[in-house]
Amino acid sequence: MNRVVFVMYGPLDVNSAIQAFHFGEELTEQGWEVTLAGVGDPSRIEAVGHPSFECVSHETLEERIRAGSIPREGTIVCGWTPRERVRRLTTSLAARLGVPYTVHLEDNENYLLETITGMTLPQLRRLPPRAQDRMSTLDTIHPTHYEEFLRGAAGVTVITEELNDFNYGGRPHHVARPGIDTELFSPERPTRKTREQLGLRPEEFVLVYHGTIHYANQHEMMSLYVAVQLLRRRGHPVRLVRLGHSEFGGVDPRAFRAVSDGVLELGRIDWREMPDYLALADAFVQPGACDDFNRYRLPSKLPEFLAMGRPTIVPHCNIGHDLTHGENALLLEQGNAIEITARVEDLLGDRELAARLGAGARRFALEELSWRDNAAGLGEFYRELMSGAPAEQAA
Repeated sequence: MNRVVFVMYGPLDVNSAIQAFHFGEELTEQGWEVTLAGVGDPSRIEAVGHPSFECVSHETLEERIRAGSIPREGTIVCGWTPRERVRRLTTSLAARLGVPYTVHLEDNENYLLETITGMTLPQLRRLPPRAQDRMSTLDTIHPTHYEEFLRGAAGVTVITEELNDFNYGGRPHHVARPGIDTELFSPERPTRKTREQLGLRPEEFVLVYHGTIHYANQHEMMSLYVAVQLLRRRGHPVRLVRLGHSEFGGVDPRAFRAVSDGVLELGRIDWREMPDYLALADAFVQPGACDDFNRYRLPSKLPEFLAMGRPTIVPHCNIGHDLTHGENALLLEQGNAIEITARVEDLLGDRELAARLGAGARRFALEELSWRDNAAGLGEFYRELMSGAPAEQAA
C-alpha cells in the first residue's frame, strides 16, 4: 500500500488544513494510507470534518520517528510549505526512513519573510548563520535552509503554476489545485441564517468576505473597506459582512474603524457554518493587485465563492488567469478601491450580467475544482516520484 505523510505548518484548523483534509479523504478513498501531522491537538481537524485517515501531532510523529514505527516501504513525505518547522520535521522523517519527500508551495514565502523582517532575502543570506536564525522563526522560511530544502526534494507541488518560480532545484513539479465540495457550497443548499438575523435590510446589496486581516493583506483589505464607503456615499445601499479576526502589522486599527461604516464585523465563526453566511451574499470580492503576494497564491476562499453561484470579483492573477472577464468573473487589474467600486457598480446596474457571472462561476467550480480529480493527479505524481520514473511536468 502507498503511504503519504503530510507535515502541516500549523494547527489542523488553519485554512490549509481544509485542503489537506480533502486531499487526505480522496487519497484514502483511492487506496492510500494517509497521515496528517499538525501543530498541537490533532482533534482540531474536527472543525473541518471527520477524517477517515490518521491525524496526529508533530510530537507524536517525532516519537514514531525515534521508535522506528513508521514503515519505509511505499512511503513518501510531503512538507506542507517550506517553513522552518516543516523543514525540520520533514527532513528528519525522510532521512530516518530513507524515503523521498516533496515540498508543497502555496505562498510567496520570500515576500512574507521580507515583509516581516524589512530586509531582502539576499541581505538576510549575507548575515552570519546565528543572525539568520534570529531573523527567522519556526513559522517562516529560513533564509538559507529554505533553498536547500527545495533542492533536496524529489518533487515540488504548487497551488499555482507561478509558484514554480521558487523550484530552485528544477525538481519535477505538479499543480495541486484545491477543489471544493459543491454540495456543501451550493446556491441550492438551504441556509440556517437569514439577513434579518444579522440586521441586514432587504434592499441592501451584501458582500461577504471571510479571512484574517494580517500584515501581508491589510492594505488590500483597506481598499475593500474604502470601496464600500465610496459605494455608500454614491447612494448605493452596500453592506460588507466580514468574518474572521484581525492581526494588524504596523497599521493603526483606528484606520480601519474610520472606514467601517457599512461593515458588519462578526469575527471568527465555525468553518462548518461558512456556507450559511456565504449564502447571504449578492456578490463576493477578493481584493488585491497582481503583486508579488497575490500573483503566487490562490486564496482558499475563492473556490467557495465560485461554487456559491454568485458574481465574483477577483484579481487578474493566480486562478484569475483561468477565469474569463464578463463570463464567470469580473477581473481586477489594479485592485484599488476605485476599481473595486466600479466593478461593484457594474453588478448593481446590470442584473443580467450578475446572473450570468453567478451561473458561470458555479459552472467553473463544477468543471475545474473537483477534489476527486485533483487528488487523483496528486496521487499519480507521488507514485511516479516513488517509482523513480520521470514525473510528468504537470501544468
